[in-house]
Amino acid sequence: MSKKIFITGGCGFIGTNASAFYLKKGYKVIAFDNLSRPGAKQNLAWLKSQKGNFVFVKGDVRNDKKLLETFKKYRPDFVLHLAAQVTMVTSVENPREDFEINAVGTFNVLEAMRKTKSKAAALYSSTNKVMGELLYIPVIEKEKRYIYKNIKGVNEGFPLDFHGPYGCCYSAETDILTDNGWKKFYELLPNDMVLTYNIEREVAEYQTPTRHFAYHYSGKMYVQKNRRLKTCVTPNHKMLVSWDCDHNGLERPHLVEAQKIKGKPMAYLLAAKVEEKENHTEFTLPEVNPKKHKHYFRERLIPAKDWLPFLGYYLSEGNCYEDSNTGNCTVTLTTYYRTKEAVETLRAIGLSPCVKKHHVTATSKQLYEYVKRFGKSRNKYIPQEIKRLNRKYLAVLLESLLAGDGNKHSKNGWKYTTVSQQLADDVQEIAIKCGMTARVFLDKEGFYRVYINTTRTAQCNLDQDRSEWVDYDGMVYCVEVPNSVVMVRQKGFAYFSGNSKGAGDQYWLDYSRIFGLNTVVFRQSGIYGPHQFGIEEQGWLAWFCNALLFNKPVTIFGNGKQVRDVLYIDDLIRAYDSALKNIRKTRGKAYNVGGGNAFSLSIWELFDILEKLGNKKFNYKFGPWRQGDQKVYISDIARAKKDFNWQPAVSPKEGIKRLYNWIFQNRNSIKKAGVFKK
Repeated sequence: MSKKIFITGGCGFIGTNASAFYLKKGYKVIAFDNLSRPGAKQNLAWLKSQKGNFVFVKGDVRNDKKLLETFKKYRPDFVLHLAAQVTMVTSVENPREDFEINAVGTFNVLEAMRKTKSKAAALYSSTNKVMGELLYIPVIEKEKRYIYKNIKGVNEGFPLDFHGPYGCCYSAETDILTDNGWKKFYELLPNDMVLTYNIEREVAEYQTPTRHFAYHYSGKMYVQKNRRLKTCVTPNHKMLVSWDCDHNGLERPHLVEAQKIKGKPMAYLLAAKVEEKENHTEFTLPEVNPKKHKHYFRERLIPAKDWLPFLGYYLSEGNCYEDSNTGNCTVTLTTYYRTKEAVETLRAIGLSPCVKKHHVTATSKQLYEYVKRFGKSRNKYIPQEIKRLNRKYLAVLLESLLAGDGNKHSKNGWKYTTVSQQLADDVQEIAIKCGMTARVFLDKEGFYRVYINTTRTAQCNLDQDRSEWVDYDGMVYCVEVPNSVVMVRQKGFAYFSGNSKGAGDQYWLDYSRIFGLNTVVFRQSGIYGPHQFGIEEQGWLAWFCNALLFNKPVTIFGNGKQVRDVLYIDDLIRAYDSALKNIRKTRGKAYNVGGGNAFSLSIWELFDILEKLGNKKFNYKFGPWRQGDQKVYISDIARAKKDFNWQPAVSPKEGIKRLYNWIFQNRNSIKKAGVFKK
């Protein structure tokens, strides 16, 4: 029995070539298309004239019922999801249509597969546009092209950057809590883990982000305010909220778009029980190696229950000193009303303190060498290894800090004061790890106040609407984590909120991980070849071929030095076939697929090739740069070569010649397709 392959967008440029390829291989080809693109009807007529078992189903991927019905009827062995809204211009001018086709349409295909328990190997044709403008990659301008300064191409490890109108993200000043403290999203490193919230288990835990998102956004941002919370997110950002809550958490929490809860009474989660880490019952005071005429101090183990009260006391009210004449080193705790406690704290870690007025001082070269790292008051901080202790010991440290520079603020709250911004951030972090809410505030006198409370929830808009829309023009950021909820901080207010999903190509990968579907993603660059009815907004190589053949004027948006790697359609279809055949290896992965560095072109270089083929010159003018247009994009195709032994074979010079000749031979069809209509 012949294999069956289901191809959405089966009468488009890539779909037509894929359909023809699999018809020749003896497959039953089910082409699903709404025939809305220029040239689709001509491609359908051509496919029907080919030999083989070809079935056409007229349908739109936005119609989930039609898709499900088709999957149930044909039960395909392979799926190529090629239907898409592919132009950057349309994505900006009509974002709803772009989203419904690319995101909702992709979701519908995946749901049809899931509901029919499909085992098909399924490939999604995505785009290099998910990588964004790549403005952080240094570029050099040459005579006829831009080139990368330090890399040969963009590999799959680069963060996604959805430079377009749809994304679910936070404003640029937002911090995210990592296992290395608070960081801006753009400061995140590949090894950083971030604090997340598991809704089902009702526990916070650290996870490694699976994807990073960044893009420029101009529009409204949702701001929700009260005395314990402040947000600033894009309208479609998923907020973790509920209609009911108690002191400890949310009841039946949901992830709801910000624009859907504007002004409504909602409860937010500001803290949660954090999953316990391993107990470290002792602290190691490092050894001090001897210098000339100095003593050697071997490392000392101090019980954590004794060390942490001292550390909290020292960070709040301690200092150290080395006498330049005698070399004598002292550590001092300042106290006006806690003299006995200070003495006991120093004795507990093995020292013999003496009291002079409101200073409790002990001599210790070894302790001095350790605490001098904290510097003066404005530079103090909590060491990272201490912040990684479990809740039991962090609570001891927090209690000691509050006893020094803290005071009772309310029935369930305390206020900690410091002149060190880093120490304020660290105190907020350990309070959150102790399962308490915390916010940081800088007052007019230059003091950082950390407000800590045992109530983990905040209720908003109970008596009046304290939310608003504000104008925003700048970068927005997010990450994706398995738990879908992360701990963020905006203007010092910390809370749990939803994370981003990268729409179409991210859904395709997620359904492999979550539901076990055999899915793979291609992020494609510069595909061209026969049956491409190129228009100005999409299919740039075919568009310039059309314009030259039909003597049409063209607009160069930018300066013409933009570079793309280009891939001839036959090479792409070979890659499809190889990736599907090797689905055990490719399942759940994304591949950057294009011509690579060797097969790349600028607009001027394309003009050189075409003007020689056509023996005439282009009639062109310049236009402004288009939103989201990359100066350079070249794929690093090493992963594809490694995983399924593929690399392109058709050079740009040969491929463009084939395309130009096909357009010349089919110029009547090109005219009928209406590619030159405004």
